[in-house]
Amino acid sequence: MLRQLRSIRAKFHCVTTPQAVHRTLAVAVALTVAGGCVSDSLDHSAGSRLGVAIWQVPDGGRLPQAIVVDDGTVHLVYFQGEANEGDLMYVTRKPGAATWSEPLRVNSEPGSVTGIGPIDGGHLALGRDNRLHVTWFRIRTIEFFYTRTNEDGTGFEPQFGVAAGLSAEAAPSIAADAAGNVFMFWHDGAVEDAHRSVYMTVSHDDGLIWTPAHPVSPEGEGACNCCSLRALSDETGTVYLSYRGARANVHRDQRLLISHDGGRTFSDHLIHPWELGACPVSTTTLGEGPSGTTVAWETEGQVYFAAAADLDAVVSPTGSAQTRRKNPAVAVNRRGETLVAWSDGPGIRSGGTLHWQLFDPEHEPLSEPVGGGEVIPDGSVSVALAQPDGTFVVMY
Repeated sequence: MLRQLRSIRAKFHCVTTPQAVHRTLAVAVALTVAGGCVSDSLDHSAGSRLGVAIWQVPDGGRLPQAIVVDDGTVHLVYFQGEANEGDLMYVTRKPGAATWSEPLRVNSEPGSVTGIGPIDGGHLALGRDNRLHVTWFRIRTIEFFYTRTNEDGTGFEPQFGVAAGLSAEAAPSIAADAAGNVFMFWHDGAVEDAHRSVYMTVSHDDGLIWTPAHPVSPEGEGACNCCSLRALSDETGTVYLSYRGARANVHRDQRLLISHDGGRTFSDHLIHPWELGACPVSTTTLGEGPSGTTVAWETEGQVYFAAAADLDAVVSPTGSAQTRRKNPAVAVNRRGETLVAWSDGPGIRSGGTLHWQLFDPEHEPLSEPVGGGEVIPDGSVSVALAQPDGTFVVMY
């Protein structure tokens, strides 16, 4: 069945490279790109009462990834263009501003970004001296690219390939710390997910020189190739990597790698089990708060979150999904309150409808689930941010 789906995917996208036909049909048909200029959502009543702003990605963009810096400025990277040959665009929005800055293209080679579905697009991290680091995937050449902001922060340096000759189907993830270390992670290895691993390369000089890639996940746990992974380096320098395993091609468990020594060694932790004989094409996110890092993920059509320091205390939004809850985004504010956003949709073809819920520092609900009016573009996800003043932003 998987081979049939891969064959169909190749026909949908006219992909000619043998390595590029390994993604399932579900991802292959997530092609719709929202177009035109859009404004922020008009109905802010529930969010305003709870300190949550809802913004749309500018210019019909998809697959947003964002960071907020200490002064409250939001830095946003999003995908735009044809699914197999698109671009990453970069904008900023200062506190109190009603509009975004003029967009800049991140990738120096036009059309070198894949944006088919929720496991694609760009990932970004904030490193030393507030420098942005960005990585992405091009499926036609099975290649990972990297760039960073230039010295004066007015644009991006020319992109270059960090890894090639891969057997990969999902975008890499990136993390950076204040000491100049930049970490990049991805899935690689055998065709069967059960025999794959999470690989890492690291730069110790703000992204100039990268070490040879090597596996960091335990042998035998596997790696679900069509699920995203997510990296974060917290203020203490601890590195986290959330990924979905694939032991025996059935145990699609969500797992967490943690390094307390700058990526030299990692411990592996089970977050949530899921027995499934196929790839669910799921996503995961990480968020840092005053008490540490929080991880969010999907299992069996429900989204969950937990503190990395207490993975046994799993929390899910209240109520039930109309179809499938998926693609969670998590943010934690300075008071320790957690916002979880997600989409309700019938499958990864559908971006679904945006929903979110607030939780107090003990992870008890502060609100009922809110949403259902905003429609996430097909093949896209939402992103959540905590502002320095304690308010939240959800973008879709």
